[in-house]
Amino acid sequence: MQNKIPHINPSITFNKLNDKEFILCNTLHKHYLKINKDTYDLLSLIDNERSLQEICELHNQQSEKKITVNALHFLLYNKLSKYGLLEGEEEQIKPYQKPSYLKLSFIIFNKRFIAKITPSLHFLFRKKIAWLILFVCTMVIGTELYLLLDGYKSFKVQESVIFFLVVMAISVTFHELGHATAASHFGAEHGGIGGGFYLFTPVYFADVTDVWRLKKWQRVVVNCAGMYFEIIFCTLLSLVGLLLGQISLTLIAIIVCLHTFFNLNPFLRSDGYWILSDITNKPNLLQHSFRKIGDIFRMIKGKKVQWTKIDFLLLVYGLISYSFIVLFVHYVLFKNPNSILHFPQNLYHFFKNLCNKDATISLVSFGELIVPMLFFYLLFSFLKGIFAKNKYSCFWNW
Repeated sequence: MQNKIPHINPSITFNKLNDKEFILCNTLHKHYLKINKDTYDLLSLIDNERSLQEICELHNQQSEKKITVNALHFLLYNKLSKYGLLEGEEEQIKPYQKPSYLKLSFIIFNKRFIAKITPSLHFLFRKKIAWLILFVCTMVIGTELYLLLDGYKSFKVQESVIFFLVVMAISVTFHELGHATAASHFGAEHGGIGGGFYLFTPVYFADVTDVWRLKKWQRVVVNCAGMYFEIIFCTLLSLVGLLLGQISLTLIAIIVCLHTFFNLNPFLRSDGYWILSDITNKPNLLQHSFRKIGDIFRMIKGKKVQWTKIDFLLLVYGLISYSFIVLFVHYVLFKNPNSILHFPQNLYHFFKNLCNKDATISLVSFGELIVPMLFFYLLFSFLKGIFAKNKYSCFWNW
């Protein structure tokens, strides 16, 4: 074992998040693992010529933390080989797993089709062009919003609901195309564009996991690019509505344009969440924020905890997130316990009415299902988190 020579897979790269954390990137197998500086320094000693024994001796000379050959072998061949770190150990690489929060996902536009479109749109991310476009779009939408303010008061949504849904579907397609184009512009690979369900709500997504190879500000641009493309689309559509004399089309375009800013909400897995995740350099933002709350209790017990400015931001984020969860659970258990107790009965009647052409399904009856389903989802996620191991970080202690 001690004479064994490890070989780093040529497809492996490392991206520095900060002085203490790095991302181990395997684009080929779509694995991105956060590691600490000690692990990074150790892996840097692998030159495809040194044996495990020589790597251990060199590391122990340079670091206060000592490691044995057995521990090094376990780290490389048991812990990290499943992420594709080592050449010749491909059979141990675990298959790519879709994000756990995205359910029943499927691809609509495959990677090859999207790759034919994105190169021709790279010019939209030239700094001067992007700022000019945003300025023009803001002026156009703002002027239309002011001039058509009275039109909103008389606008009847129910008469244009199908038209509205069609525009929304096209708009979110441009949104995801924006993410893919930005990733391609900065040199990261993108996958296809597809759909799925998040918290029982249908969502669109673009596979841009490879952005973890990029710099922080580039990742932020990729996450903002969806709204950028959607604003461009809505602006053009609103002008088409004016030229054709279809004021309802212009109004719908403006409504959809304003709706895209809801993506900035950082408390759901939308663009705002990933933007904040990139700004703080925390891939698992929610998990890190909850740890800060745990640090408060550790400090109360007298334990020393070292914090940075980012940690205080994470604490505020965690407290707000916890507050939303606590308020929701309080509402379900104390204000509306019947939604839990009568959930099986309500679910049965819902599907029964769904199959009955003469029956009407109201938003109230639908809401009676969504609330308990979300409650059970949170409960299941909580119980799962208690027993699940951390799959995203590798902070190796010797």
